[in-house]
Amino acid sequence: MSKALIKKYYNKGLFTEEQLNSFVSAGYITEADKTEIVGAS
Repeated sequence: MSKALIKKYYNKGLFTEEQLNSFVSAGYITEADKTEIVGAS
């Protein structure tokens, strides 16, 4: 799953911050990407 898609879904409320942590663990995004996504909303 791409960072752009994760960010789009997070901003629409379809993903939670907890789910973003799972994406970091799975290697889909980095911790820096997560911080950027959460800060951008």
